[in-house]
Parts: sequence; C-alpha cells; structure tokens
Amino acid sequence: MNKENFSYEGTISNSYRNKEVLKGGLIFLLILSAVTTLATFLSWVAVTDDGINPENFTNLVILLVILFVFIIPFTIIMVIQIWYYTAYVHKFSYKISEDHIVINHGVFTQVRATIPHSRIQNINIVNGVFDRMFKTFTVKIETAGSAAAAASAQKGILRPEGYIPGLKDPYIIENKIKEMMTKYSAVPSGLEDKIFKPEELAFDNFISYILSKMREGEKLKTSIKELREKNNMSTAQLAEKVGVPIQTINYLEEGRYNPSLTLAYNIAEVLNCRIEDLFKMV
Repeated sequence: MNKENFSYEGTISNSYRNKEVLKGGLIFLLILSAVTTLATFLSWVAVTDDGINPENFTNLVILLVILFVFIIPFTIIMVIQIWYYTAYVHKFSYKISEDHIVINHGVFTQVRATIPHSRIQNINIVNGVFDRMFKTFTVKIETAGSAAAAASAQKGILRPEGYIPGLKDPYIIENKIKEMMTKYSAVPSGLEDKIFKPEELAFDNFISYILSKMREGEKLKTSIKELREKNNMSTAQLAEKVGVPIQTINYLEEGRYNPSLTLAYNIAEVLNCRIEDLFKMV
C-alpha cells in the first residue's frame, strides 16, 4: 500500500496545556479563596479574650473540615488536569494533503477526522485572552454538511469539525489549506480554452443556468421539510446523508431551487419515500 503524500504535518504546542491548566487553576483558586476567607472570619469570631467560645466551636470545626476536604480533591483534580492535557497535546496531530486535511486527537477515545478540501467553507483564527498570555492561536475550520459539527451543536458544544488549538504560527496552516483548495479547484491543464474561453460567454451561461434553475423552483411544491421532521432528522443530518451543503436543503425546502433527478432520488432514498411524494408541480 502506498504511503499517502502529505504536504504539511504538525503538532500543537505545550503552551496549550499550560493555558488550560491555568484556566482550571484560576477557578479553583477563586473557590479556595472564598472558602478560606469564610473559614478565617469564623475562626476569628470563635475566639474570645477567654479562649475559644464553646458556642462557636462546632462551626469552627465544621468549616476547617470543609476546608481540608476541599483542598485534597481539588489538588487531585489539578494533577489529573495536568496529566490529561499533557496526553492531549502529545496525541494531537494534523496533516494536510492535496485533497484533504486529517486531524488526530483524543486521550481516552482516539478520533481521526478527515476533511476534504471541497467541504471547507471558512477558516477562522482565534486569539483569546488566555491565548495571548501564552502567545498561541486556535484554527477553526468550518465545513459544509458536517454531521460531527451538528452533533456537537446539539450537545451545546460550539466546536467546528476542524479544530486545532495551541498553535504558535496558525498562518502556515491557513496558507497551506488555501493553497491546496486552490489546487484542488483548478482546471486541469489543457482544458482552459475549452471551458473558459471566451470568459464573458462562460460567465453569462453560468448565470443564465443558475437563474433558470431558480425560476423552475417556483413551479414546485415541496414536502421535504415535513418528511424530514417526520423522520426526526435535522437539516444538517439530511445534507450530510445526501452529500450536499446545508444551504442546498434550505433552498429546496423553501421552493427556491429545482433539484436534479439524481439529487431528488437521493433525498427520496434517505427519507424512505417516493420522488413524487417530495415534489409536486403547481
């Protein structure tokens, strides 16, 4: 088996571990400070000129126990955090090839995400407050019709399918992905004259085709939304199963687009119905 040729490979910085441990440590310190302050205050109240006030002795003992019981488990949590993020950084890697990007991550569950360049819609570079402290960046690669991203959103985790944190120089990845996307979408050598000459005519034909498809959609009444909801399926899930962007499903449900026979057949197959159940002429 031939080894896949990757144009760029990399890992994330240990600064990502330090950043995440710091964030967890600050929360721990805030809680610890509040409990310590309260315990100190009640200790002072419990002591009189004649020694410890017996009436407040019980409260003092309870708070001191709480304080020590609090410190031990949170110290353990901090140690676990350091171990976890050290392992996370060690296992995280990404590779960029001519037609896709591969991201490997996970400590307990190993995940390998393969993202074709054809599905990449946008690349965001994030540099938050804690990122700036450690001079790191996070690259978020937004994709079309991702079941993984939709599942994350349903769980309340707003994380795109392509997520690479803890980078010192994110612009290398951005430029590499854009370079591969441009190469992926390039017209094969020798076909330029046949497809794009003259340029004005090709553009006019393209716009004419799009407008005609949208006008044809006005003559259709669609039941995709009703059948999709009947199958307990979201727009993103249907788009993923059919293999089209979410926006295409939205246009179809709104009656703004006339699908090809192949697309209509695929949707009918996913929704377990007939094509004539999906579309009707008006």
